[in-house]
Amino acid sequence: MNTHSVRAWFLATLVSATLASAAPAPKPGAAERLAAIVKEMKSPDREVRLKAVGKLVHFEGGQEQALPVLTNLREAMRDPEGDIRAVACTAMGNFHEKAKGVVPDFVRLLRDPDKEVRQCSARALGRVGADAKSALPEMARATKDEDAVVRVVTHAAMIRIGAPVAEHLPAVLKGMEDASPLVRYKSAHCLEPLGAVAAPGVLKLGSLLTDPDEKVRHYSARALARLDEVAGEQGLDGLSDPQAVALAPASVSGAASRQREVTGGHPISGFPRSSTNPRDAAMAVIASASC
Repeated sequence: MNTHSVRAWFLATLVSATLASAAPAPKPGAAERLAAIVKEMKSPDREVRLKAVGKLVHFEGGQEQALPVLTNLREAMRDPEGDIRAVACTAMGNFHEKAKGVVPDFVRLLRDPDKEVRQCSARALGRVGADAKSALPEMARATKDEDAVVRVVTHAAMIRIGAPVAEHLPAVLKGMEDASPLVRYKSAHCLEPLGAVAAPGVLKLGSLLTDPDEKVRHYSARALARLDEVAGEQGLDGLSDPQAVALAPASVSGAASRQREVTGGHPISGFPRSSTNPRDAAMAVIASASC
């Protein structure tokens, strides 16, 4: 091999090695990521455990792939730190009906000394749905909790499980009028997953788009957008609960005109003047919100 050939070979090898070192490392698979998370969940460092459990709230690649660590997540629901228990409840609730075996744990945590844990366990029971009916008696007790958010979240969760709408929706709607912005936005947020049965709350959601609190505006807009989406998919026929139909002031798709009535004819902040679609109004508020 002559000098020129050696030099060319050396340069080619150098370029190849440089490119190889610059290439991003292959992303670890779900099993590897879960193994790392489980290891972190056992750390003596509270912050490490909290971050690890947080990764399971919306596991990258989908909750289905995180099913192998349900046992570890259930153990995290007994962590000595309240914020970790709360996040663990949220993560477990995101498995919906697949978390039905954990219902007894959620019920136990409805009596947790930490109000955030009580809120998250109630919400998680709602996400489990009909398979959590055994929790309804204890949830009925939780509707009298000393914390207003726990009460509202529990009422909404009971609706998702199958409890009578007329017995629980009024408490959620009343929460939207609470003096506390926290209670107002949590109440508005509770309406979002309820679908058509939440139609009686449309007027209140429309009025909250002008609330002085940004989070209240944001979560009201989100809920209003979702309810309008449901109306588009189902129409008024989607209001299958006769009691909900009786309570509903009008269809969700008529929300924009009712919003203008509430504000005395003035356009809602962020509401396109040329639009009569409440979803447009809601999305405009969401887009402008920084929360």
